[in-house]
Amino acid sequence: MKISKSNSLFALVSVGIVCLYLISRFQNLLAIPVFGDEAIYLRWSQIIKNEETMRFVPVGDGKQPFFMWLTVPFFKIFSDPLLAGRAVSVMSGLGIIFGLYFIFFFISRHRWQSLIPVIIYLFLPFSFFFDRLSLPDNLLSFFGVFSLLFALLLSKYPRFDLSMVLGLTLGLAWLTKSPAIYFLALSWFTFFLYSPKNFKYWYLPLISSLIAFTIYNILRLGPQFHMIGLRNLDYVWPIGEILKHPLDPLKPHLIDLFHIYRQFIGAILVLLLVFLRYRLPLATNKLILVLVAWWLGPVILNCAVAKSFTARYILYTLPSLILLLSLIFFKISAKLKYLILALLLIPNLIYIINLSLTPFTASLPSTESGYLSDWTSGWGIKPASDYLKLRAKSANVIVGTEGGFGTLPDGLQIYTDHIFHLTVIGVGLKFEQLPSSLVNARQYGDEVYLLINKSRNILTPLELAKLDLVASYPKPASDVLELYRFK
Repeated sequence: MKISKSNSLFALVSVGIVCLYLISRFQNLLAIPVFGDEAIYLRWSQIIKNEETMRFVPVGDGKQPFFMWLTVPFFKIFSDPLLAGRAVSVMSGLGIIFGLYFIFFFISRHRWQSLIPVIIYLFLPFSFFFDRLSLPDNLLSFFGVFSLLFALLLSKYPRFDLSMVLGLTLGLAWLTKSPAIYFLALSWFTFFLYSPKNFKYWYLPLISSLIAFTIYNILRLGPQFHMIGLRNLDYVWPIGEILKHPLDPLKPHLIDLFHIYRQFIGAILVLLLVFLRYRLPLATNKLILVLVAWWLGPVILNCAVAKSFTARYILYTLPSLILLLSLIFFKISAKLKYLILALLLIPNLIYIINLSLTPFTASLPSTESGYLSDWTSGWGIKPASDYLKLRAKSANVIVGTEGGFGTLPDGLQIYTDHIFHLTVIGVGLKFEQLPSSLVNARQYGDEVYLLINKSRNILTPLELAKLDLVASYPKPASDVLELYRFK
């Protein structure tokens, strides 16, 4: 079969885009140190790898474990645990790119036009930033894209096999993170919007929901399944409380949303959505209604009920927003669209380069400061672990860290897993005297260390005199991580 020049060119461009994506995401992937939640998820992944009977350990803290399950095989590919976890997010982002292409091809039936959302995704700081962090939110976004794709396909081609595939996708999303419940509701909305009177096919979304519910209930095989529901309540206000003050937290979170979009997407791109109202009338276009629902529905609900608000809590709505932005360019003449798109994305490209090469100088939205500063950021943990592993070759090393979970001690434990003669323990916060467990270990002849953030170090001068400062690791614009050795 003879391959046309057009097909060859498209295949070459597609491979080039995939290569550009992988290069942009993998290069300097460890520029940002381990973040608090990353440390927790990676430590759970290591525990699951080390002991299979602990595969449901995240459920004990109310977290679904599918992201951690997927991370385990990557430990066999990458020796650095942080690199392994972030590789899962990179590959999830690659899947999102394919999902965006398939959805837009479903819309436009034009393969070149279908590259528009792919290009936008590739050069958005929003997607770039979270493609490179070891968090389940990117995986959730991946399942969200394909849930939308299969919901659209099921609406147009109501078939049993498509309902089963949609159910599988929804179920895996639900095993990843609780906001997947939005995908379930929105898939029903999509189906009934397209097929309100086609009663004989109404059983298909029901089948999808039953499959998703069955997959989610796999988590009942582990203990403490009830913790998922309890922990979800920690993140949202109860309805009664919201009714007392309906504009709080809605109003402040909408302000946060504006700043997130302004920095992570670009104000000009978002403002282009205004033109969408005139070019594609919302009330008469079912596709626009679907995309707006998949984007704005969860965003507004999160703003209205969430106790705290960060960009990754709405990351899974980004693909729908990108598809809406892409429809704008779809209506622009072919000669102008790519030129306009390039000009709009140049500021984003500069920001992305800054995030990649010098992240400590990057200006993040105020809701995202914890990735690069404060106690949640892991500056200094990797070099501290390298020093401690070297000491463990000649002595039995005990390391006490501030806190009991999170950046410390989990951030140190992920780098010292399976290191003989090195034990890491969390010793809590706000202690004025040296923990007795560490004092006793030193008396027994172990080499004992304390790793603590300077801002949380409230040891009395008398207690500090019992320690030698081995190393200090400054954090950009805030705090210092200090490593002490017991005399």
